[in-house]
Amino acid sequence: MYSVNCLRTLKLLRVVVALLVSIGITNVSSQNCYQSTVVSPTPFMGNNGEIFKLDDGSIWQVKYEYEYLYEYYPAVVVCPSRGKLSIGGRTLNVQSLSSSAESRGQANSAAVIESQIEGDFNGWDGETIFKLTNGQIWQQSSYAYTYSYKYRPKVMIVNVRGVFRMQVEGISQSINVTRLR
Repeated sequence: MYSVNCLRTLKLLRVVVALLVSIGITNVSSQNCYQSTVVSPTPFMGNNGEIFKLDDGSIWQVKYEYEYLYEYYPAVVVCPSRGKLSIGGRTLNVQSLSSSAESRGQANSAAVIESQIEGDFNGWDGETIFKLTNGQIWQQSSYAYTYSYKYRPKVMIVNVRGVFRMQVEGISQSINVTRLR
């Protein structure tokens, strides 16, 4: 059986844990953290440079992380003022690229382009040209190499301080691109 002192200690421990949890919740809410879901790309990897979209329409980029999460539509908590994203018990460094208002066309409507690559996609190798189903043509402008076969993958192109970055669904890294047409 438990001694009286042991029971008192357990009660005191419960009170301390409840207090710590309430302080943590107050701290999170004061930093404007909110729950959301990563809607693209699928899967979400959580690797450096990956550009992702939340269900509120905001666009984000993973910074200095290499998690290889392979998560499909994960529930997350994002804290914009801290530049943090919590997913499955892990905390990632992230950077906001656009707010949800911008993504809905209320501010900078040209900031995000969502389409698909027309036909086969085989990755990129330095100067790869991509024709999109919306009629636009883009060319890789930063050196990177990756091979991955996909048919008509979704793409998201984001203007990050004057540089266009393209994220292809299912590829954990993004690349710089220039619009040809």
